[in-house]
Amino acid sequence: MRDRLSRRMGALPVVILALLSACALGQTAQSQQPPDVVEELMPGGRPDGLVLPKPDEREGVIKQLKNVQAGNPGPRAQRAAFLLATMGVNYERSRDYLLWVFKGCTVPDIARGCDDMTGDYLANLYSHGHSEILRPLLQDGVNSYSASGAEFLGDFFSHLVAKSPGDFLEAVRSFPVETQKKMCFFAGSADGGGMAPADLKRARDQLRGKGVVARRCLEAIERANTQR
Repeated sequence: MRDRLSRRMGALPVVILALLSACALGQTAQSQQPPDVVEELMPGGRPDGLVLPKPDEREGVIKQLKNVQAGNPGPRAQRAAFLLATMGVNYERSRDYLLWVFKGCTVPDIARGCDDMTGDYLANLYSHGHSEILRPLLQDGVNSYSASGAEFLGDFFSHLVAKSPGDFLEAVRSFPVETQKKMCFFAGSADGGGMAPADLKRARDQLRGKGVVARRCLEAIERANTQR
């Protein structure tokens, strides 16, 4: 009995050493894995933390991002598409991919990997000079089933209608009247709490006397801010 116990006790250090060695090998293998290029360029998936690659790294980074985008739809794929669009690589393809993903938020069972960041990426591209994005962003933004995504876009549109009402109205006027009202109400609601007082005053000042669409839009904005 004692002999068996002694043999078992003597075997314990060997087992412990084997386990420690396995853990060390696992940690070494993990540390040797290449860093995630998407996370490196855009930590946490936030556009405001974007870091573009250095010129000598650009070609390799682009290849990695294309591979990620070609994979399964999801956060990493759409982040890769946004990064490629921002870098001006296959811009139209990357933009269209993001718009395709964004459509996934317009169905109750949100699909295509759409999430609360998809609209943020598109809004960021619009803010950096890609004006063609505004119309589809409005069209699908008002029908989004992503609560946090809709809050972001409502706030984004509320600032836009106050600062650049001409651009906002130009996009809105191409839709049917009832859709125009819905879009302007959406902008007036901002993140759900209504427009900031300064933005609401600016919107009133800039939309009054600017035509039928502007009047209709202002009426919808006023409703959104009286129903809070």
